[in-house]
Amino acid sequence: MATFAGVRHRSLIRIRSTALSDRLGRAPYILSIAALLDAAVTSAASLLFRDVLRGPEVGIGSLQGTALVVLVVAVPVLAASMLLAERGSARALLTWIGALVYIAYQGVLFLFATPFNAFFFLYVAMLSLPVWSLLALLSRLPVQAIADRFDPRTHLRVFAGYLAVSMGLFVLMWLRATVPAVLSTEPPAFLEGTGMTTGPGQILDLGFFAPLVALTAVLAWRRRPWAYILIGGQLVMLAIESASIGVDQWFGHEADPTSTLVSVDVVPVFAILTVIGVAAASAFLASMSRTSTADDSGLHIDADLAGPNGPR
Repeated sequence: MATFAGVRHRSLIRIRSTALSDRLGRAPYILSIAALLDAAVTSAASLLFRDVLRGPEVGIGSLQGTALVVLVVAVPVLAASMLLAERGSARALLTWIGALVYIAYQGVLFLFATPFNAFFFLYVAMLSLPVWSLLALLSRLPVQAIADRFDPRTHLRVFAGYLAVSMGLFVLMWLRATVPAVLSTEPPAFLEGTGMTTGPGQILDLGFFAPLVALTAVLAWRRRPWAYILIGGQLVMLAIESASIGVDQWFGHEADPTSTLVSVDVVPVFAILTVIGVAAASAFLASMSRTSTADDSGLHIDADLAGPNGPR
């Protein structure tokens, strides 16, 4: 009897894995592997070949700090997520999304906050490959099936509120810097010494991520299936980004201790925010069950993951 149960359990695992892989197809994996390899090469090159980088010392230092986090955090998270998703993990899909969003975000900063250099095409790929990977992955996600795995008691609005508060603080910071600059005829003070003509971070947060967080809050309030996907991906991204900000501030200060563009005093703050972010992401992912609540065997959820033809 025990032997039969073990065989049945292994068979269910294979069904789950095959069903999820079949549903996603090859495109998300191929594109994400390319994104992973490019991110690893780009970040390693930025760390090893400092002389290739251009711009003020503080900017080079900050870029290298970000590159370190990409290499030792985002790339391993992305690799582990793809591997676990291949084995049938629904949780890994959300960490996969978060890692891709983080890498794409940094791709924008590497391209537009860094003066042109020999790594230009690597930076282009660092932006484009994660974006295409996300489109391929999100278009194939079994959204309802993933949402069904969450405990009905999951405090969806609390997690959405955490994201909203975090983004609200960034928005206030950016508005404090940009509104006076818009009303003045003088060059923006927040760009002095950066070598930049505009702020790509402000553009990303105000133009894309703030509206995305607002949309997530509305979906969470209504408990729509996409809320679970968006919250999970953003929680993972925010945790990595919090660590990234702390590290790039420290590296920037080490590169130019006289610069006012970075502050070593905020490093402990972002260290704490990183711990909070990891705890929030972990709690959210922990509220997922391994099988659908509709069927303890996991067959119901596997049928959803497999698509209309069922598991193959």
